[in-house]
Amino acid sequence: MSAYFVTVERRGVAPLKLRLLVRAESKETAGGLAAHLAERERGGIFEAARIRPAGRRRGLHFDAAA
Repeated sequence: MSAYFVTVERRGVAPLKLRLLVRAESKETAGGLAAHLAERERGGIFEAARIRPAGRRRGLHFDAAA
C-alpha cells in the first residue's frame, strides 16, 4: 500500500475543496476512497481532482490500515 494526498472537490451550490491523506493500493482506489470519506463527512457529491504520492516524510504516521 502507498500513501497519497488526494484533493477532492464538491460541486454545486456550496463548492468545497478538501485535501486528504489516504493509503491505498492504487491512485484510482485512493481517489475513490477519499471521495467516499468526504461525502460521508461533509455530504454532497465529491470527485477526486488531484492525486499525488505522499512520499516518505518523517512524522507521517497512520492510525489504522484501511
